[in-house]
Amino acid sequence: MGALYRKKRPATFDAVVGQEHVKEVLKTAIRQGRLAHAYLFSGPRGVGKTTLARILAMATGCEAPVEARPCGVCAHCRRVQEGRHPDVLEIDAASNNSVEDVRELKERILLAPVEAPKKVIILDEAHMMSKSAFNALLKTLEEPPEHVLFVFATTEPERMPATIKSRTQHFRFRRLSEEEIKNALQKLAEEEGVAIEEDALALLAQAAEGAMRDALVLFERVLTLEERPITRAAVERVLGLPPAEAIEALLAALLSGAVEEALRRAEALYLEGYAPRTLVGELKQALKERMIKEPKETWVAALLALDEADQRMAKDESKLGLELALLRAHQALFAQAPKQNAPEAPKLRPQKAPPQPAASPAQPKPEPASGPLDRARWQAFLDALPAPLRAVVREARPELAGKKLILRFAPHFRFHIERARAERERLLPVAEKTLGANAIEVQIDEEAKDAAPEEAEEGPPPPPPDPPPVQAPTPPKNLLADPRIRRLAEIFGAEVVAWEEKPLSEK
Repeated sequence: MGALYRKKRPATFDAVVGQEHVKEVLKTAIRQGRLAHAYLFSGPRGVGKTTLARILAMATGCEAPVEARPCGVCAHCRRVQEGRHPDVLEIDAASNNSVEDVRELKERILLAPVEAPKKVIILDEAHMMSKSAFNALLKTLEEPPEHVLFVFATTEPERMPATIKSRTQHFRFRRLSEEEIKNALQKLAEEEGVAIEEDALALLAQAAEGAMRDALVLFERVLTLEERPITRAAVERVLGLPPAEAIEALLAALLSGAVEEALRRAEALYLEGYAPRTLVGELKQALKERMIKEPKETWVAALLALDEADQRMAKDESKLGLELALLRAHQALFAQAPKQNAPEAPKLRPQKAPPQPAASPAQPKPEPASGPLDRARWQAFLDALPAPLRAVVREARPELAGKKLILRFAPHFRFHIERARAERERLLPVAEKTLGANAIEVQIDEEAKDAAPEEAEEGPPPPPPDPPPVQAPTPPKNLLADPRIRRLAEIFGAEVVAWEEKPLSEK
């Protein structure tokens, strides 16, 4: 006894669920006798790509009238369905993807069909073929024999070479809607004589995620239950999903701001064996259904937070990840709560201000008293300065008088005083930003004269004393006794006036 999705595989175009944009084109091409030599069917898993490829193979040799092809009941159609027709080759490209496999296929293509008018080659998961295999097939695909029809089926069309796609008619299959899957399952349940609640069918359609084959596999699992009618709770147990009531209670606690209760409920479901990612997914679905009825901006933010957590948990699924997902959703829900929920301040009637005594115009505003600058603010000011200016200013003793920064230097720092006065325009923006000062004054610290009295004078320092004169050594009396000196004196007609001892070079 085979699987349900194999027993219930459609045999006609009308039996295929959805994909109307593909079925209509193929039916028209069959009626008009204008079938192409190659087709490319792409789309998600379980949406009918291989099924329509087989139906197309049945239609090429069906014994019924052209308008009713394929009938699904003639000998040709039945043999194609059973996979034993000699002129229909269904090849798994994932395991037959080498050049040798393509060479063998080309030899079989050259043979004329045995029974049907055309030989149909169905390459499933065609994107798995190697680049060399595609290149070997390219010439045959470009100029195939009249009796050959290619059908490529793939879930990843972007991996197909452009040279192949440009030589085929490309049909993109879409995911099926939940309503389409639910109606198909309802019809199947009636055929099987199984009573099942509509909520249970809706849950199966939702779990299939747009794939009819997945829906049939799940439905076959549900048929093993003995209770009738089959309820949503029974389907939840079979699929390993948490009860809807528990998810609703968890969502209600989260939306009400009771984060501790939400964490407690999530921990209880986790201890019962439900996967954290499953809980987050069900929570997303429940929140989405609420948003459809009552959309709120904060709910959108919470849904995005849950979705991001769902993606992270695909790599690391843990209890901590579940708790973080709930905390992030709570933060998204109530990040603006204090502003939104704060009571509006009562509006008071404006009252006339009591008359103020007129201030004397001659009386100036007192300035804040001068005082030393604390170390932290002074260090912040120094850190904001360029290195050359910092080296100059750090020798000052800072004070802040109101909004005026006073830099006091000891008298012996004459260079620093002149440089600080020259660079006041560069110092002022930094002082304004870090200290709130709007003026800078450079002063000489008179109190520092006692610290260095010898350097407190404004005049230049006294010049150093002249070194004692160097006395020339007295020449020896027997200077001319040296034959070298005597010879030089004779050559130049010179006489010894002064002499100086220097080391002679080796030369």
